[in-house]
Amino acid sequence: ASRLGRGDLSARTSPGGPGELASLGHSFNRMAETLSANLSAQQDFLANASHQLRTPLAGLKLRLEAIRLGRGSSEEEATKAEREVDRLGELVEDLLMLARTASIESTGSDVDLGEAVRQAAERWARPAAESGVTLRVDAFEAPKVWADASDLALVLDNLIENAIRYCPAGTTIALETGTRDGRALVAVADDGPGIPPEERPRLFERFYRGSAGRRAGPGTGLGLAVVSELVGRWGGDVRLADGPGTRIEAVFRSSSTVP
Repeated sequence: ASRLGRGDLSARTSPGGPGELASLGHSFNRMAETLSANLSAQQDFLANASHQLRTPLAGLKLRLEAIRLGRGSSEEEATKAEREVDRLGELVEDLLMLARTASIESTGSDVDLGEAVRQAAERWARPAAESGVTLRVDAFEAPKVWADASDLALVLDNLIENAIRYCPAGTTIALETGTRDGRALVAVADDGPGIPPEERPRLFERFYRGSAGRRAGPGTGLGLAVVSELVGRWGGDVRLADGPGTRIEAVFRSSSTVP
């Protein structure tokens, strides 16, 4: 406790002795790990924010200077400035979301994975139709998972939004649930063009946008990083599966395996 109080975030105890002391030791270690993770998340957030905010702020400054000096059409420059503000707002929202997912502990509960998928399909039915893609639900029987319902909804929203954004009209996006090795599985799969092999290892990196992302227009490259943080928070794993198109799978612990 003294070492941690002096700022040594690596300080841990080796729990042992009578039951009460062992329990205290485990609680201390959990507290130290949470504190260390939160401080690390804050440092990452500051580094990411300072780097990523420079570009839209510089663009906004240039547009405002052009208006002040009377260069070009004021209406055109103001329109471009509004685009930079929109980009800035989207980036700030995603950065704040990433910071929250990395530092806030949610309260878990039993979540029906199939029902969460069906609700997500309802939320995204209209955007999918407007983009000319088909959204299909293949909700096979899966155990309930131990997670936060809003976290799970956010995972599904990010995966579905990505699929709709990057798939051409005529694509089918399937939302699947099931089990794998005793764990609950949820997948978002499409029969679109897929992801080039050289870009696949970097898919979950913060701010990474592959060739499809750059062609799709403005974006922050944080959606899949948020997904990875949220799934990991509940002891799950997320991966890009092999196969045609793009298939992203997340597995969670079932409620029955949580002490």
